[in-house]
Amino acid sequence: MEKRAMIALALSFVVFLAFMYIGEKSKVRPLPEAQQAQQTQPRQPVQQAQPPAPAPAQPAASPTAAKPAAAPVRPAKDVVVETPLFRAVFTEAGGRLKSFQLKKYLESLPFTPISHFKLGPVGFELDRYHSPQNSTAQPKELVRPGPGQDFPLGLSWEGKGLAVPGTLSCEASRPGLNLRDGDKETLKFTCVSPDGLTFVKTFTFKGDSYGFDLGVQVTNRTGQTLDGQLDLDLSENFTGEDASRFHFLGFNGSINNKWEEIKSGGLKEPKTFTGKIDWAGLDEGYFLTAMVPQAAPKTLVRLQETPPGPMVASLRTPVESLPAGQAAQFSYALYFGPKDLKDLQPLGLEKTVNFGWFDFLGRPLLYVLKFFERYSLNYGWAIIILTFLIRIVFFYPNHKSYKSMKDMQKLQPKVAKLREKYKDDNETMNKELIALYKTFKVNPLAGCLPMVIQLPVFIALYNVLGYAIELRHASFISTVPFTDIVWLADLSTKDPLLITPIVMGATMFLQQKMTPSPGDPTQAKMMMFLPLIFTFMFLNFASGLVIYWLVNNVLSIVQQHYTNKYLT
Repeated sequence: MEKRAMIALALSFVVFLAFMYIGEKSKVRPLPEAQQAQQTQPRQPVQQAQPPAPAPAQPAASPTAAKPAAAPVRPAKDVVVETPLFRAVFTEAGGRLKSFQLKKYLESLPFTPISHFKLGPVGFELDRYHSPQNSTAQPKELVRPGPGQDFPLGLSWEGKGLAVPGTLSCEASRPGLNLRDGDKETLKFTCVSPDGLTFVKTFTFKGDSYGFDLGVQVTNRTGQTLDGQLDLDLSENFTGEDASRFHFLGFNGSINNKWEEIKSGGLKEPKTFTGKIDWAGLDEGYFLTAMVPQAAPKTLVRLQETPPGPMVASLRTPVESLPAGQAAQFSYALYFGPKDLKDLQPLGLEKTVNFGWFDFLGRPLLYVLKFFERYSLNYGWAIIILTFLIRIVFFYPNHKSYKSMKDMQKLQPKVAKLREKYKDDNETMNKELIALYKTFKVNPLAGCLPMVIQLPVFIALYNVLGYAIELRHASFISTVPFTDIVWLADLSTKDPLLITPIVMGATMFLQQKMTPSPGDPTQAKMMMFLPLIFTFMFLNFASGLVIYWLVNNVLSIVQQHYTNKYLT
């Protein structure tokens, strides 16, 4: 019985690790050729922000004014909004978002490849590290349109006999904004269609937030009552370093108090969500762009994707009747930034940070990691401290496990005799084994229970280390000591030199040698083979997770040695 239980547990754990390993390998998706070509092209320079100048006074317009004359066509200007957190570039062609760069995050770490070796799923990467401060590393970009694709935050109108595209020419109220912490400024785009429909888009920015507001006023100067709908669009291409490492990339939202998500590439035809729309967003794994409608109960979400084009999410607000000369008001909260809980909570977007089945464990683990990081210089040391803490919590169950395995080892001669005596009568043999365990007060499953108890913690920590924005580009030991060779410069990716998983495998082998050998030779061989399987699987796991497992093994060896020598 104990043989089957231990084999089942070991195989279950191997299957679980194999599932995660296959998931790690399946994250990498080749980019379509059109997107690859677009990524290799240099970005066009954008017009720099100029000191804000007061807008010329305009005569007050009567809401019943006649249909305006078409404004002369002029080139659309770029308007730059600078804050301590981001640099946003809007274009007067629709008042859309042309670029959104996050100043505190890099597109990728500044490595120079020296030599890469790949044999099947195993890759060895030798890179030279450059300090981000002394390199040309680019800030993280959240707007990546492909050729001929629209920019996000386009505002369009669709109605009977009248359609106004999101590229309508607009006039900005200011040439640019430059905010500091604590500042709050607005930027307006006034857009007039040839038919007389006027949009005024008012963006309100804060110097210390990734969230910003959008107020929209639609004024009907067409001379007739309008029926239609107003669309606000988000679009995302899901390309780049971050997009290559995630299982899920695509749409998610809170609709009718339910979590809805659709993976990029999985949308065969346009889909519409109706009902109560709390928010709708496009998720890039570590980063999120989202729209939150304000006081708009009839808003719906329209989702479409035409590979290799972007996924487009539209907030559609029906306008049943807008009389001539009247105006309608709409408002939205927008978010372009990292999936950091403290930044997401003010807009109610914290559920976009999801650590899987054991999310209820992952969130506390993340808070503990962030606390330790504050006092330990980096997340590498924070992971090591957390591992010590977890070992303390599980000290007693692990101790009981080691004692149980020693007791089981002492009973092996008696177990072997019973197996030989009743080898042709399994029912009687099982009864005699149970009686033997009761006589000597031994639980054959006690050695497995600590691993079962710790498995949820392991899974939760796996998801935290793989999906928390705090671990993205978080370094431990950036380079091999006394060299500029990249080592543990990013705890959310694998160890490029494969040092930590190999050392982890060695400690696991040593731990296995110290574990009392089961009586069954077949079972003993299988258990000795596990370190090799684990090592192979961990080669491509996040280095932060490998460090956790390595330190956990070392502490297990210390505790096991102490138990074997002094407490048995």
